[in-house]
Order: sequence, then C-alpha cells, then structure tokens
Amino acid sequence: MIDWLRLLGRMTRLTLRTDRRAAVALCALTLSQGAVIAAIGLSQRFLVDHSVAGDTAAVVGAVVLGAVARGVSATASRVEGTLSIYLRSRVRMAFSEQVQRTVATIPTIAHLEHGPHIDRWNRIFQGSYAAASMPWAVLNASASVVSLAVTIGLLAWVRPALCLLALLAVPLFLAGRRSDRLLRDARDAGAEDLRHEQRLHDLCIRPEPAKEVMLTGGGAALSNRATDLWAAASAREIQARLRGVAYQTGAWLLYGAGLATGLLVVGRLVAAGQTTVGAAVMVVSLATQLQSQLRTVLEGLSTVAEAGQVVGHYTWLSQYAADAARPGQPAPRVLTSGITLRDVRFRYAGAERDTLSGIDLDLPAGSTVAIVGANGAGKSTLVKLLTGLYEPTGGQITVDGRPLDELDRAGWTAGLSGVYQDYARLQMRAGETVGVGDVRHIRDTARIRAALDLADATRIITDLPDGLDTRLGAAFGGVEPSLGQWQKLALARSLMRQVGGERRPLCVVLDEPTAALDPLAEHDLFRQYVGQVREATRQGAVTVLVSHRFSTVRMADRIVVLDDGRIAEQGGHAELMAVDGIYAQLYRLQEAAYR
Repeated sequence: MIDWLRLLGRMTRLTLRTDRRAAVALCALTLSQGAVIAAIGLSQRFLVDHSVAGDTAAVVGAVVLGAVARGVSATASRVEGTLSIYLRSRVRMAFSEQVQRTVATIPTIAHLEHGPHIDRWNRIFQGSYAAASMPWAVLNASASVVSLAVTIGLLAWVRPALCLLALLAVPLFLAGRRSDRLLRDARDAGAEDLRHEQRLHDLCIRPEPAKEVMLTGGGAALSNRATDLWAAASAREIQARLRGVAYQTGAWLLYGAGLATGLLVVGRLVAAGQTTVGAAVMVVSLATQLQSQLRTVLEGLSTVAEAGQVVGHYTWLSQYAADAARPGQPAPRVLTSGITLRDVRFRYAGAERDTLSGIDLDLPAGSTVAIVGANGAGKSTLVKLLTGLYEPTGGQITVDGRPLDELDRAGWTAGLSGVYQDYARLQMRAGETVGVGDVRHIRDTARIRAALDLADATRIITDLPDGLDTRLGAAFGGVEPSLGQWQKLALARSLMRQVGGERRPLCVVLDEPTAALDPLAEHDLFRQYVGQVREATRQGAVTVLVSHRFSTVRMADRIVVLDDGRIAEQGGHAELMAVDGIYAQLYRLQEAAYR
C-alpha cells in the first residue's frame, strides 16, 4: 500500500508539473458531477409534484434547474473528456521517458539481458497509461463515492429501505477485483511470449538480420512462430477477460434484480398514497444514475488496479537503480599500481555453471594486456567485469588496492574508454557519432578530428559529402557506411577520452574492435594505437585488448589465454611460445594459414 501511495504521489506531482491549470480545471469539473446529478433528480421531482399542484412558478423553476443542470452536465462531460485525454497522454509520455532514463542509466547491464528483468520493465511501459491515469481514477472514484452518497441520501428521503440498493455494489466490487486479478496474472504470464514474438518479428524487419533471413528463406517460419507466441499470449488474456466478464455479469444481474425490487416497492408506496409521483420519478432517475455511478466507481477501481500492476514492477526498478548507483569512494585520477583480480567468478542468472572461475590476474598500471582464447572462453565477460557492467558472483576486483565495488560507479565509468565487439551504429551526423564518446566535447571539432586520426578514420569523413555534418544511416536518408567504416567510427568514438590535454582514461578496453578490418589494416592501426598508449604510461592507464589475430596480440606487454572460463596461460609472446602450450599452437596455426 505504501508503494502504491508513493507512485500515486509521483504521478500527481508529474501531472501538476505537466499542466497545472488544466489539472485544476479537470479536478473542479470532476468534483462538480455529484451536485449536477442531485440537481437533475430534484428538478424531476419538483417538476412532477408542482405540475400536479398547478404551481406554475415552481414548475418553471424546476424546468430551469433541470435545463441548467443537464446543460452543465453535457458541457462539463465534453470538456472533462478532452482535458482527461490531453493530460493522461502527456503524463504518460513524461512517465515513460523517466522510466526509459532509469533503465538506460543503470551502470550494469544484467537488467537488459536477464529475461525476467526485461519482462518487469516492459510491463511498466505497457501499464504507463494506467499509471498516468492513477490521480484521475482515484479522483473519479472518490467523486463518484460522494455523488453516490448524495444519491443514497435522496433515496432515503423517499424510503430508508431504498438505501439497501447501495449494498448491491459489494458483489460488483468483488467481481471487479477478481476480474482485475485474472487479467493481471494473464498479462504477467504472457510477457515473455510477447517479448519473444517481438524479437522474432524484428529479425524479419531490421536490416542486419533480415539479410540472412531472406537468404535462408526462413522469414515465413519465423513469422509463424511469432504469430503462435502472440496467439498463445492473446488466448491467455482472452480467457482471463471472459472469466472476468462472467463474474461481472453475475454481479450486474444481481444488481438488476435488486433494482427491480426497489422500483416495485416505490410503485406500491405511490399506490398506497405514501409518497408522490414526483418522488417515484426521482427514484427512477436516481436508480438509473446509481447504476452509472457504480459503474464509474468500478471503472475507477479497475484503472487503479491496473496501475497497481505497475506498482510492484516500478518499485523493483527504482530500488534496482538505487542499488546499482552505489555511491562510494572517489575513483583515482591516475592508476599507480593497477587492477587486480583475485579468485573472481561469474555466473549468468539462470545458468547452471560459472562462465568464469578462479580468475587471478594482475593488470599493472601503464600496461597493455591481450586476452585470447576460443569462442565462449569468457573473454568478453571478463572485459565487462573490468568495466563494471557485470558484478562478480564471487571473488574481488581491486583498483590500486581498493575494492571496485566500493568505488563510486559514476566516477569509475568516467575513467573508462573503449569499444565492444557488438558496437553501436549511431545513425546521427558523423561528427556526433564520434563526439558522443565524450559528450562534453561533442561539438569540439578539433577533438573529434584527433580521435578520427588516431583511429585511422579521417579518410571516411573526407569522402562524405558534408564531412562531419553528413547524416549517417540509410534509414534516415543519410549515407550508409560499410561495416568496416562503422567499426572505425566506433573505435574513434572510444578514443574521444584519450585526446586533448585533460584527464586520460584509467582503463581502455578493446573487445574485437577491428574484426571488420583486414589483418594488415588492423596491424597498422594497433601499432599506431599501442604506440600512443605507451607514450601515455605516465597516466597509468591499463589497456585490455581482445583479438583473434595474433599478429596484433603479440604487441601486448602480457598475453592472457582463457580456456573454458579459466586462465590457462599468461606471459609475453616469447615466453608463451617457449612453453609450447595453447597459445603457441594457436599462433602457429594462424601463421600457417596466413602463409
């Protein structure tokens, strides 16, 4: 309940920040509905009773009251509907943006890879409209309850026993709660199927995987599989909705029977002369309004319940983000001793065995370390542990003797630079695509050109029609670079923090950054790059290189060989060749292939 109230408070504040005047106007219109309904009912009673009595002035007054009340009701209803849609849509966008920012700024990536975590923040986006509607659902339900109290009071004026009609709201409320729970459970159960369906369809429409799908002719099979997943999730939700409708139908039938009984009671009172015809007309009008009021209350509670489905997921995300932020000690500005790993283990969520285990590794300040091994040996996982994207399952990583998990995450991230094998293709202007590597200097042309030069990517910009201002990406009407050009631009982006006279990065990671380049181009690039790094050893930066090309790897100060998640060998090139182990065999095999 506390979490629900916190989200309600957040959505209320967000609504007021979005448009305070519109929110106040909508609030006033909503609260006025109870008085309007009472005025309509009273006008009908006065009209009938005074018509029988022949009181012309009173009849005119009743007609004016009823006309004004209905006019206000119709006008207010249209204005209220327009303002409601306007505010809810804008608040939904603002709320979704906040959630997206939270998801995007969490410094680790487990929540982007682990299925149950993905389903949780996906459910927040799916329920964003219900969350944006929370303040108005509560207000509408509250206003309807007040209006309901007025209606019940007027019914009691005619006959106290008619108040029992309000008790018929209890089955309606219970049926609504049951229906909401069934729908929530069905949507949570189908979240993974719908996510899988979306990913399968993305394979058919995104340019990169679509080429292979078209080549293999597997588009129809993928589409059919996606359709089956969607159908399964839809069938689950439809079944839940039908069961909910059955519960609600039974409750409304019970309400109808009670309402009919009440009207029969009023008819007998009129026949016995114990009440007036006008009172009977008012009862009929109020009974109709009572049904509408109960429906409004139940719809409001249903919206609140749907938003309640978001509460647990939103609370989890907020706590997850707060835990991941982890303020701590300031990260060092310059490494003096380096980075050390002791008995480090890592296991992916849901996996049955460790991906890395027993990793003991020293990365001295100012050194260049290459990591090699077969596919699946754990090279990329080790790099992500060093950069803080993953947290070790066991063991410890220290930076200049201080545990990495005690350092301020933002400070450590600010001291990192690099590029991963699954680099991003940022379809922006060419200068922005590189400059975002150090967003503080995204408009600094001199820095951008220096990074391009270090990545041997200046020629790419020279050949573009508008240079750094050229739009990249065919999807937006721009120029589509080749795979190798995209990779060089990504490498230049990773080097933005290494150019200029400011603080140099503490750790540079290059995870297969030149796989799309030919061996000679890669060798020349790294010879230039490693030379640049070694000139900056006074800054203490550690450079970690992952590559399958041993002509590049041999330039490193130390080579680490991973095998099945463990360190099998480590040392310099000459030392490992003399050992004649895994590294020597792989090196000779590749050397023979090149020859």
